[in-house]
Amino acid sequence: MTIPLREWIKGALDVNRFGTSSCSTVASPQYVASCLRVAVCLSGQISDAEEFSNERLYLLPIDNADWARSVTVKLKEAGTVDGIVDDAGDGVVREPLPSSHNTTHHASAHDPKMDSSGSLGDSVGDTYNIGSGAPQNHCFLNVESAEISTEGNADVKSWGNCVDPLASDMKLQRIFSLGLVFYELFSGGKQPPPQLTSTLSDYVAARHSEATDETGTLDSLSNDKTRPSSENSEHLNISATLKIDVDEQERYEGGDRNQAVRARKKLPECQGSLNSSIEALKGLGLPYSLCDLIHNMIDCMNGKLSGDESYTKMSDVTLDLQLMIDKPMKFLQDLDLVHLSSRGLQLTENLSMREDEFASLQGAYRRAVSGSSEVAIISGGSGTGKSSLAVRLGEYIIANGGVFLSVKFQQMRGNPFSALMLAFNEYCNVFMAVKDSRWVQLLSSKLQDALGHDVHHLIKVIPKLSDIIDCRTTRLAPAHGCVNELKKIQYLLLRFVEVISSCSEEIVTLCLDDIQWADAFSMSVLEQIMMMPEEDKRLFVIGCYRDDEIQDCHPIKTAITNFSEYGIRLTMIQLDCINKASVNKMISDLLCLSPRVVNSLSDIVYHKTKGNLLFVSQLLMSLNRDGLLNLSLIRRRWVWDEEQIQSRTLPDDVAVFFSVCISNLPSEVQIALQVASCFGAAVACEVIEILESKLKLQLVKPLEMAMCEGFICKRNEKYEFSHERIQEAAYSMIQKDLRCHLHLHYGMRLVEVSLERENDSMLFTAVGQINLAGPSAVTDTVQSTAIAEHNLIAGKKAISLSDFSSAAGFFDSGISFLKENHWTTHYSISLELFEHAVKCSLVLGDHVRLTALSLQLFKHAHCLEDRFNTLLLVMSSLAYASKISQSVRAGLSILAKLGYKLPTASTRDEIICNIKQTEKHLSTFSDDDLINHKRMTDTTHTMAMKCLSKLQLTMFQVSPDLQPIVTLMMVDLTIEHGMSPMSPVGFAYLASLLGQLGELKSARRFAKLAKALLDAIGSDEILGDVILTTSSVLSYCEPMQIVNEYRSQGQEAALAAGDIYSACMLRLTHCATMLLTGSTLISVKNESTKALLYMKRQNHLTSYYTLLSINRSTLELLGETDHETLSEDQLTNSRQLIILYYHKMFISFVLNIYNDMRQYAEKFFEVRKSSWLLISAYAGHEFFGGLVSFRIYRETGDSIWLERGKLCMSTIQLWAEQGSLWNFEHKHFLMKAEEHYCEGELLCAQTAYSNALVSARAHKFINDEALAYELAGYFYLHVGKTSESLDHLICAHEKYTEWGASVKANTICRFIQEKFGSVPDFCVQWTRSPQDSLFNCDTISQSCHDHPDSRKRRGP
Repeated sequence: MTIPLREWIKGALDVNRFGTSSCSTVASPQYVASCLRVAVCLSGQISDAEEFSNERLYLLPIDNADWARSVTVKLKEAGTVDGIVDDAGDGVVREPLPSSHNTTHHASAHDPKMDSSGSLGDSVGDTYNIGSGAPQNHCFLNVESAEISTEGNADVKSWGNCVDPLASDMKLQRIFSLGLVFYELFSGGKQPPPQLTSTLSDYVAARHSEATDETGTLDSLSNDKTRPSSENSEHLNISATLKIDVDEQERYEGGDRNQAVRARKKLPECQGSLNSSIEALKGLGLPYSLCDLIHNMIDCMNGKLSGDESYTKMSDVTLDLQLMIDKPMKFLQDLDLVHLSSRGLQLTENLSMREDEFASLQGAYRRAVSGSSEVAIISGGSGTGKSSLAVRLGEYIIANGGVFLSVKFQQMRGNPFSALMLAFNEYCNVFMAVKDSRWVQLLSSKLQDALGHDVHHLIKVIPKLSDIIDCRTTRLAPAHGCVNELKKIQYLLLRFVEVISSCSEEIVTLCLDDIQWADAFSMSVLEQIMMMPEEDKRLFVIGCYRDDEIQDCHPIKTAITNFSEYGIRLTMIQLDCINKASVNKMISDLLCLSPRVVNSLSDIVYHKTKGNLLFVSQLLMSLNRDGLLNLSLIRRRWVWDEEQIQSRTLPDDVAVFFSVCISNLPSEVQIALQVASCFGAAVACEVIEILESKLKLQLVKPLEMAMCEGFICKRNEKYEFSHERIQEAAYSMIQKDLRCHLHLHYGMRLVEVSLERENDSMLFTAVGQINLAGPSAVTDTVQSTAIAEHNLIAGKKAISLSDFSSAAGFFDSGISFLKENHWTTHYSISLELFEHAVKCSLVLGDHVRLTALSLQLFKHAHCLEDRFNTLLLVMSSLAYASKISQSVRAGLSILAKLGYKLPTASTRDEIICNIKQTEKHLSTFSDDDLINHKRMTDTTHTMAMKCLSKLQLTMFQVSPDLQPIVTLMMVDLTIEHGMSPMSPVGFAYLASLLGQLGELKSARRFAKLAKALLDAIGSDEILGDVILTTSSVLSYCEPMQIVNEYRSQGQEAALAAGDIYSACMLRLTHCATMLLTGSTLISVKNESTKALLYMKRQNHLTSYYTLLSINRSTLELLGETDHETLSEDQLTNSRQLIILYYHKMFISFVLNIYNDMRQYAEKFFEVRKSSWLLISAYAGHEFFGGLVSFRIYRETGDSIWLERGKLCMSTIQLWAEQGSLWNFEHKHFLMKAEEHYCEGELLCAQTAYSNALVSARAHKFINDEALAYELAGYFYLHVGKTSESLDHLICAHEKYTEWGASVKANTICRFIQEKFGSVPDFCVQWTRSPQDSLFNCDTISQSCHDHPDSRKRRGP
């Protein structure tokens, strides 16, 4: 529907009056949004006609014609109203705004509230069918388009006899006339004052007369300074460009020269009327930006009195309106002056895209993948986006399956190879994460073959290489030195790249950032690598550097020259600063002003900064600080002083700019910034306050002054430099020979206070400052020892926070501060530093460092007691590296030195008798008696308990027959000599022994007792072991789902204690229990995948290979065939082999692959051994071992399988009766049903199947419920009850689907098709492919017809 503008205004206002309360109707977001639609359509109509010289211009009204009468608005049908949105997030509902390039946009509006008569309001009249009783077919706020129409308008004049409609003065007249329409539109129908509606000819005459009277020529006005412009500016000085023939001017003015004089006198009056009219609009609550737009449109005809921002082109009007539509929060709504005044100017946008440069990098990478030797160099000044471009390429490479390594050279670097070390360290991590064990073993073997015992030297540079190479299998390098250690390492790195290239299928991209700070040795290594034959390396190198900070003699320059000489293809990318248009857009978005308005400011900023993003941001903030760019409370927008900005003299470089800015500050502010810069990018406020007090130096107030200047900011009780270049500039102002002294001075002052206040954070900061100074800064032995002790304290604090990496750094630094004879002069602190350093090395997987430190400690330790803790750590290290036998031998050796010797052999009956006797003896104690039992004080007994505790799990894997003896010895020592922190381990393993013997009640008692003792007297180092053992026991006594939550907590506790072995084993049992209890398979997959990555990175092969079997079964049930394979040769012990055979048997049983199931069942029962410990995996072993045995018996009739099934079932029955009905009742019912089925007791079998279904459903084992439905379905089919069989199988399909076992659900569907001829439609979706489908979807079997609701039923 199309209606005149003025009628539309009335209707739209009536709609808004019902929903507007907090602001005037015309200022409501809904009305303003609708008016903007109208406005952008009108301006777009004219600007398009002007651009394309459209003949429609000749139909537009001219002179004093009333344009508003010629405007019509087209409304959408009510059914097309779109949803409304809250654009600002402030609870105010706004409509999505349209694009000016599409006048058929879909906008939204509120459903108007009807008045008491049921109509929207009768003020619009019945003409538009909206009167009382008429249906509402249109919504006034739902504007589709608007246009200036000449149909039926008697006032319209033709342009045919007038001047060229594309002439400059005619364009201004149209802007002016449309501005009057906008005034009426946005004011809600108010007519412009008469002074503004005078004939356009008066204004033309006034301007023309004014120009000729004052200068004698119109051209002289081209020097008008009220409108500055650049050489690319398209702004027009209308007075200078308006050239109208005198005769035509007289004809246009009606021949009345006096009229021009009168009009010129009226100009000030018109300008005042315009200002007052615009103020009236602001008084209505309209956004200031909208009022300014209308002002600048009307103001364009005011000659020399026109403002600098008045419009000269209709296209500018359209663009500004479109900005208000597209970004209303930025360009339409008024600024929050209070917030901006307190926050100041903040730059947040970076507009550089670099598409051409990115395409060049992509091409270089593709060529490298194809085998070309490629190097890409990205150069440019600071702040030009070098790193961002490289990171973007990295995202592209990773998304396409490549390897991308990125490291940054530091200005304050440590050893020369620090950046390359980080890069190759990361490569090792990636390799371990994406490669299977075969590739890892291959790489390890090739590296050891290529490097021999020198691999230890390489591991010093690439510590993570120890995750791939087992250091203990290689001979330690001789102790003698070499001529040039750096050259030796350079050679080893070259061989390393050669080996990894031979073991890698994909190319490795190495990005080296900030290579302007690279040392000559690193660049030499890089050169040598790139000069290797192409077949010996698969490496693409990207280098980024600041070309304004290097000289011709810099190593990168030499490397670039050498690359070219050796035929290496170079892709050189020079990043310049952003162009003027991007600067203009950036400033426009920042100041929330039209690009047209800020163009002159952008010209100045671009001229001074040359488009450097960092420079642009800092300059704008500097202008804001200096009052040259600030908020105007009157105009409610940003304003600036162009002349003052233009006159400012600035350096050409952003770094110099920062230095100059800092040097211009008061001296006390400079000193304060230098002090803060010693602490890096941020420093705690508390630290500054302490230094101010200790150094008698004013720091806080100067930093507050620097904060006002924008050099720093204050966040979260810290002073932070606004940019790293500012921190660098401040730090560079300190003399180099003073820096170490200052770091030491500040650190020593802070240490005193941190220890007094027990402030750990400050202690870390203080010791870090001291370590930056280094041992060379300290000459006094007493002070060196004190610093070593400070590092020891800081390291212990870091361990308590589970930050072993920082702790290792503190301990290593502490050792470095010790003098040469420290083992003689300061034995205690030396021993403690080395002990803790060994522990950190173990946790971090640094086996080489651990070996070196432990050997030195063993050499200098005075007695066994002093060596003992390190001996235990070495035991753990061996176990952690899967050297279980060596770990056990080390433990037994320690026990022998302590005077304890384990028996070499004991019969099973003897061990059972000893366990029973111990249980009987403990039954005379209550739990409280045991918890409050005397404490162990003898040192020898205490050390023995620690050693026995370490032997528990390792002995179980290597010599399981002797493991109970270790447990009983721990319990006997506890009862005889008192409780020790290790005693909970003994009771936990005793609970496991009793559980395996079927004494679940006693097992549960001692598991609970172990947990209680752990809380009372236990040590963190045994926490993971106790939780691991007790959770396995409790899995048989309490719901498994609840126990698994306990395991999750145990994982975190073990990690916090640094117990990687227990953490890995807990993650293993957690994933296994998730699969056993019916957690969704996708969650099992996700959890096991993450756990595998963790175990691989930790090189914990024992748990890794065991979990790999679980993960593989999960993936096969999900239908994912792309998974890591596992062979028997990869396994390190018989327990892993049992798990492997069990899961192969399990998956073939579930997928009904009989031959495989029988093959692996035979292997499983062959290698299965009786165990002294009750582990959680046995629940699945007994359950599925029994079900498989019954199935094989039905196929073969071999009684041995029936006996195996019954034996497994009896174990499950025992666990159900003595342990947890929740976990085992349904399992026992299902196994009993299978037994009855085998023995022909069909009625009993039917009852047992039904009981199993009810119990599994009640106890939330969806996987077992699905299995019970399936087995019952087979049973009913066998006995001829096809209806019941189909019903159960359909339910099995549903439960398997809910579990996530898509492959199994598909198997069920195929079976139904084979046996019943057809399947319900919902089964079809689970077929793997149309070719695999065995279904006939066009027919349904008679069985399905007998049960039309069978797909909804849940079984009998």
